[in-house]
Amino acid sequence: LYDTALQLFRAGQYLDAMEAFKKFLREFPEHNLAGNAQYWIGECLLAMGKKKEAILAFDKVVKGYPNSPKIPSALLKEGLTFLSLGDRAVARILLKRVVDEYPDTDQAKIAAKKLRSLAVSKPRTTKKRTKSKP
Repeated sequence: LYDTALQLFRAGQYLDAMEAFKKFLREFPEHNLAGNAQYWIGECLLAMGKKKEAILAFDKVVKGYPNSPKIPSALLKEGLTFLSLGDRAVARILLKRVVDEYPDTDQAKIAAKKLRSLAVSKPRTTKKRTKSKP
């Protein structure tokens, strides 16, 4: 069932894949691939343009499957999705968490690179200059 869902995802059949991953989770909630299935639900939602729902799905990986190998990927995707929605502050927190908690992963390298680019491209704030009094 998990493999079928993954094949559906790779074929671009995101809604069908998501339903298959959900079915897998209902039937095998304690399976060692349950966290992966939850992660792929987030990827399906992201592929369908449902960014806010995808964030919630990725967050379920982090909170519901503490031993999942997909946690670094879920945090990274969650951070990048917040960034795409314009929430740089939350994105920074999540990306920094990937770097701090999973430093030896490819996801940490991606997060660090994104954090560096965010530091370089900070939105400029304009401060009103007041004339100093003599």
